[in-house]
Formats: sequence, C-alpha cells, structure tokens
Amino acid sequence: MGKLQGQSSFFKPGPPANPGDAYKPIVDFLLREIRGKSVLDVGGGEGAYSLELSRAGYDTVVADINPESLKAAAANGLKTRFLQQDELLGDGVADTVLLIEVLEHVQDPKAFLQAAVAAARKRVVFTLPCTEDFESLFRLGVSFAHIAVSDHLWHFSLQEMKQLLDSIGKPYSLQTGDFLFPHVPMALMREHFRGPLGFLATLPVRIANRLGLISKRIPSRFYGFIDVS
Repeated sequence: MGKLQGQSSFFKPGPPANPGDAYKPIVDFLLREIRGKSVLDVGGGEGAYSLELSRAGYDTVVADINPESLKAAAANGLKTRFLQQDELLGDGVADTVLLIEVLEHVQDPKAFLQAAVAAARKRVVFTLPCTEDFESLFRLGVSFAHIAVSDHLWHFSLQEMKQLLDSIGKPYSLQTGDFLFPHVPMALMREHFRGPLGFLATLPVRIANRLGLISKRIPSRFYGFIDVS
C-alpha cells in the first residue's frame, strides 16, 4: 500500500459520478449486497448511487463534506447529511453503510472503516480501485487513471486489502472485478474506428471473450462487504 499523492502533474482529481450516470456493475453489486432498508452513503457526492437505490425502494441518506455536492443531491430529492472533516458518523445510524470509491481518499483507511462499521447495524458495503499489478500496467503502456490521480492517497494490492480487513475483526467478503482486458483493446479500437467499423473491429475480441478464450488478467476494482451483525 503506497502513497502517490501529487506525483502526477497530468492526472487530476476525478469528479464524482453524476446522478443518472452511476456505473451499472456497482449498482448491481449494491442491490445484491445491501442489507436492511436504511442506507448511509458516505462520500456519496451528488448522490448518483443513492438515487439508484432510492428508486429501488431504499431509504438513503447522502453524507459528504462537500456542501455543493449535497445541494445537487438534494435537488434530486435525496436526503443529505453534511459531514465536518473528521466528524464521527455515530453508532448504528443505518442498516447498511456505503463506501463507494472512498477509502482511497481518506488519511486513515482503518479508522475510517472502523467508524463505518460502528455506524452500520447490518453491513458495510464498499468498492475501491485495485492496483494489484503495477508492473503489468506500466509494461503494457496502459494509462490507468486510478493509479495516478492526485486525490488518491492510497493504492491497495489484494494482500494489503485482506490485511486491512483482517485488522477490523469482522467477517467480510472481498472480490476483484472490472478486469482491464479485454476492455482496454476494445476501447482502443473504438477510439480509432467509429460507427459500424468500430463494431466490426471489436467483434473478434468480444466473441473470444464470450467464449472464455481471453484471460482476465488485471483487476481494476475491489468489491466487498463487512458483516456487522
């Protein structure tokens, strides 16, 4: 686990997901793994994921340190909670606490996870970037923004995430996903071939992937949860 903050002058902090633009694999993961009806979306920004969960019938609250983001969330009919820097979340405030792409931004990931566990009555659900294979990424010339963005304080390998979760002392599940291949070559082909030509150019890769002929080599995201009760 390493700190790379400020090492790149090219990559900049990425904006949170806009309402309506939530990443579907994360939404599907949340809908499978949330327990109970009340959800506290910590670091939820403008509420992209809370909005999807609210539409699915969950009682969601977006908690964030950015008042402008919370204003946008409220404009979409979401309940919000303004967090002061280093403010404790409280004990048992929601059935499920969400940390979607949050842990890589905080000064003390262990303390932050412990606060989330205390705030959850049933489960903490999280996602964050996986930087398991630096060498392959750089050797292959893949510009993977999650490695170098200047607002990411921490970069976790699979073993480091397991050690962090073990230190919490609660049952957990941790999976890797969103593999960069074959998505990277397909993205490159789409960049160079537009319209029907792009479809035809990526067709062999998509068929090979569907047949299981392309190995899933480099995971880009962790999906996990911690059971509190």
